[in-house]
Amino acid sequence: MAGNINDCLADTNCIGMVENVDTRKVVVGVENEGVLNTLKINDIVVLGGSNSDEKLIGILTKVTKKKVEFDETEQTEDLLYSNNCCVVNLVGSFYNKYGAGSENKFKRAINTYPEINSKVYQANEAAMQMIMNAVSGKAAESKSLEIGHFASNKDVAAILDGNRFFQRHACIVGSTGSGKSYTVASVLEKANQLPYANMVVFDLHGEYNELSYADQIKICDEPGGLHIPLWFFNYEEIHSLFVESSEGTSTNQRAAVINYILQKKKKYIKNNMSAVSEEIVTADTPVPFSAKELIEYLENQNILEVDTGEVYKSGDSKGQAKTKKGQYYDKLTNLITRLRTKMDDRKYGFVFNEEDTTQADYLNQFAARIMGNDKYRIKVIDLSEVPSDMLAIIIGIVTRIIYDIQFWMTPAKDEVRHPLVLVCDEAHIYMSNDMSKMKAVEKKSLEIFEKIAKEGRKYGIGLLIVSQRPAELNTTIMSQCNNIVSLKITNDRDKSAVAAMLTDSLVGIVEMLPNLDVGECVVVGDAIMLPSKIILDKPKEKPKSATIDFWDRWYDGKQTVFDIDKATLNLIKQSRG
Repeated sequence: MAGNINDCLADTNCIGMVENVDTRKVVVGVENEGVLNTLKINDIVVLGGSNSDEKLIGILTKVTKKKVEFDETEQTEDLLYSNNCCVVNLVGSFYNKYGAGSENKFKRAINTYPEINSKVYQANEAAMQMIMNAVSGKAAESKSLEIGHFASNKDVAAILDGNRFFQRHACIVGSTGSGKSYTVASVLEKANQLPYANMVVFDLHGEYNELSYADQIKICDEPGGLHIPLWFFNYEEIHSLFVESSEGTSTNQRAAVINYILQKKKKYIKNNMSAVSEEIVTADTPVPFSAKELIEYLENQNILEVDTGEVYKSGDSKGQAKTKKGQYYDKLTNLITRLRTKMDDRKYGFVFNEEDTTQADYLNQFAARIMGNDKYRIKVIDLSEVPSDMLAIIIGIVTRIIYDIQFWMTPAKDEVRHPLVLVCDEAHIYMSNDMSKMKAVEKKSLEIFEKIAKEGRKYGIGLLIVSQRPAELNTTIMSQCNNIVSLKITNDRDKSAVAAMLTDSLVGIVEMLPNLDVGECVVVGDAIMLPSKIILDKPKEKPKSATIDFWDRWYDGKQTVFDIDKATLNLIKQSRG
């Protein structure tokens, strides 16, 4: 049976009386100077509700000692020399044995407000334990994602509702060195303990490529590397990558490319997939065509002359057939040059090396490797060797394939799609809010993330967005994130971006962000009942993201690498292998 919180609230815990109430905060007068000295920012306080079984829970956000001016000529015998007060942000309501059940309940809703002159109590250890037990919902341990411990009471675990955290998207933000990678690694470790977890990490810098429990997938043209053939690209992505819209010949370039792709895809369907009608094939249908044959086709079309059906009647060419320039004659040169340049570049081998990607079942193999969870629950996609001009589109293609496959899953009436979460590290690089500076190819990548942000939860896809620059993140996507894990943030623009995601009653929490230590965070959202400062658990396997100690390494030179020969060889090979 759950205890009664009223039994924990003795007068010795009373800090003062309510003096001012509005929809965001409560001002509490603190008469006892000794009590004022014990109050700390982020302390949990308990206020009276509408009845004895309802209490309001708040967080202390400000403590003030104000001097009171007075006229020295007046009698000052009974005059207070200071007006001590504190400010409390209301965060939820606590109910003793709410309803017919025997468990106490905590709800984020504020149904009533405290009365003026009502007592306010500082939560002692017993009250804290009771509140936290109600907050964490011990009865539903299968939903619990324990990320650390509350700073206000280190004996109480900080537990998130795993369903709410992932199904309605979340973000982890913080300045460089604040502990974002540790936080991500900790979440991955805890998710990996669930037998059917399914998470895909976009790792741009190879930070997570040594996690032993994850399937390490590298996008590269090396043994064991994963390829992204050109036929994975939809037509808009091919157009954005190779066809420049500003060119006068762009119409002909688009027509030539789409004509080839349609022709080859219909031929493949006809010869290999009898269950599918070639009539439904479009340029976006994910069936194979050869990039090498595409460039051969374009080169032939670029110099093609067609027979007019007439012959020369005189001169040196008498009797020979007359020809005229073909439709694409000399109009595809720039397109061919761009395509050939990339095909000949070792960096793009993961797209143009078609040795293992010529059959349609490669898409099945690709999806099974990334989305399957039979062997590995966590998949880390290492994108560290993908060229920067292709990074956004490759991430977009992988994400689109995941979304499309989830969308076209056909669960029975009593079934649901197996859920999957995308962990988007360094998300500000490919989810930028400033579209004016984005290339067409980057906008295509952004569109699929916007779609998932708005519709993904219907199809079992969640986003966990990780960034050091929340101010630069796409606002459409961020507005759909109902949970924020914010580590230390010092930049005013980034603080404002986080504040914009919070409800009015919690905006004051942003002011504590610059003062957080490494590994400390504030979690706000519907996944956590009590938004407060949390000391995060450290992962057992740490990511390779530790900041290099410049001064110390300059002093002792320990464990540093300076091998120019190896680096230049890797540069030439475009591989660290």
